[in-house]
Amino acid sequence: MISLFQNNKSNKPVAKAVYAFDEQSGAKWVPLNKSFITLAKIVLQSAAERMGVSHIAVTLRCITHQGYRHLLLAGDEPDSTSSALGLVEEFIISNDSAIAPSTEYFNHQDTISVSMDYQGQRLGYLLATLPEADFIEQTIKHSPRIIESELHMIASELGSIITRYQTRYRAIFIYGDQSYWIGHSAALRQIDKRIEQLKDASQPILIRGNKGTGKSIAARSIHCSRHQSILPFIESSCNEWQEGAAASILQALYSYAKGGTLYLRNVDTLSQNNFRVLQRFWETIKKEHASKGVTESVGIIFSVSSKQYTNEFEMVAWLKENTLELQLPDLAERKEDLRDLVSFFIKEYTLSVEFDFTEHAWRLLESYNWRENVDQLKRVIQKVALVAEEPLISVSLLEPLIKDW
Repeated sequence: MISLFQNNKSNKPVAKAVYAFDEQSGAKWVPLNKSFITLAKIVLQSAAERMGVSHIAVTLRCITHQGYRHLLLAGDEPDSTSSALGLVEEFIISNDSAIAPSTEYFNHQDTISVSMDYQGQRLGYLLATLPEADFIEQTIKHSPRIIESELHMIASELGSIITRYQTRYRAIFIYGDQSYWIGHSAALRQIDKRIEQLKDASQPILIRGNKGTGKSIAARSIHCSRHQSILPFIESSCNEWQEGAAASILQALYSYAKGGTLYLRNVDTLSQNNFRVLQRFWETIKKEHASKGVTESVGIIFSVSSKQYTNEFEMVAWLKENTLELQLPDLAERKEDLRDLVSFFIKEYTLSVEFDFTEHAWRLLESYNWRENVDQLKRVIQKVALVAEEPLISVSLLEPLIKDW
């Protein structure tokens, strides 16, 4: 990672870039951990209820190495490297309550199956078991052909989850931080679906969200969805650009992106003159995008400083006409994720005693209006970790720390 274009006033970098790493640094595996299994079960249970089938499961090719099970995102025949790392086997996740369900539900003639492919490779199969013959007419909601179509849709949704976990891998091992989605909420699953829809878009993408909603995570997720290999991800904050320097900054950033992604944050803070330079810049490279396609040209992503941004000149109308939007939910819109987020931050920032909250304290956390969303929640947990001396945090200790923000 390097810094570009030092700001003379603050010496803060106007842009930062991530360059291509060794191809082996790509995420070939995704951990088959409790979090992944829980999220997959949510998807399968919802699908089973929607289709009216008794059992639904996904079998996934995986490899166990040093006691950890990972999805094997490689070809049908494992190469010598993966063979040396561990045994390749199938793992079943179903709507059944057991972590590793029995295969007996899927061994009779009333099972419908479809293959599950990911990034051009066979990863496993999805199976749905119809009710017993005597009850089919009463219970089943769709014909076998429609169920098969539904299974293909579920495979696509599970693929989106895998992509999110690959983005997590890159955040840790390539970008060098802990910035990735945490949680299993419906709101996050909708983000996954929207990113999947946007990954092949030739237009710039506009990410709208309030502070702390994960705009950089969203931009990286789009980048990772577009590119299996590790290509440059260049980001720059427009509120740090000097007046009159926009043209040279954009030219340099674009050349550094080299077929990857150029992410421009806080475009709503641009002056009128700098914004007009940005407009001309997009008109110049639009033809290149049309001729080369999304995967060969530099992907352009914008973000604005808040979900309901305003501007004194024509920016709002231009962005609406020339971009495709990805709108991020506030923490209040994904409350199902709050406990997962808190648990993650506790493990991340605990100094000596790993703590938990009383049920009343949990209710306070869940009812609080987090104006700065996940960023604010993280800072509160950091502060609790500094003062925690007991394993259980009460409302009396938590409340003043929340009010400090």
